[in-house]
Amino acid sequence: MSAYEDIKILLLKECITVKKLVQLYNMNNEHKFTPDGLSKKLRFNTLRYDEAKKLADSIGYDLIFKKRKLS
Repeated sequence: MSAYEDIKILLLKECITVKKLVQLYNMNNEHKFTPDGLSKKLRFNTLRYDEAKKLADSIGYDLIFKKRKLS
C-alpha cells in the first residue's frame, strides 16, 4: 500500500478532508503545505518520512515499525 492510500484511509476513518489535515499540520510546523501541494506529494510518492510522521501526528496517530511474525 502507498502513503497516498494509507493517508486516505486515515482521513476516511477520522472523517476529515485533505484541506483540514493541512490546516492541522500547518498549525504546528514551520514547513507549510497547501492542500494541492500535499495531494501532489501523495500522488507522486514524494512525501518524506518526517513529513508523513508529522502528518500522522497532526491527527493523533503514530508511525511505527513493527517486526513481522515469521511463519
